[in-house]
Amino acid sequence: MAMTYVDALNVAIDALDGEVAEKLTALREQYAKKRTSVNSKAKAEADARAEKVYNTLAEMDKPVTVTELIALTSDEDVAGYTNQRVSALMRKLGDRVVKEVVKGKSYFTVA
Repeated sequence: MAMTYVDALNVAIDALDGEVAEKLTALREQYAKKRTSVNSKAKAEADARAEKVYNTLAEMDKPVTVTELIALTSDEDVAGYTNQRVSALMRKLGDRVVKEVVKGKSYFTVA
């Protein structure tokens, strides 16, 4: 696993003392804040959209393409999504969705 800036600063602080260690400690705290600040609202919204797509896919009785999923869904939100958005959400769902390629077309179904 790659060493983060916070890890590197921890090593440097342990090796130093005095004013340099104080400055590096302040810098480490700034990096720790940056690393933990995640746009949780946007992530929660994306997760909610992915769940809607998953639930829509679960309603289908056979494997469908992204275009068919958008056309056949009863969920108005999913029907308004673009093909690119649905494809990205399918990738976000990962192992919960099975992708099968037949004659160059991707068909999706619930795992």
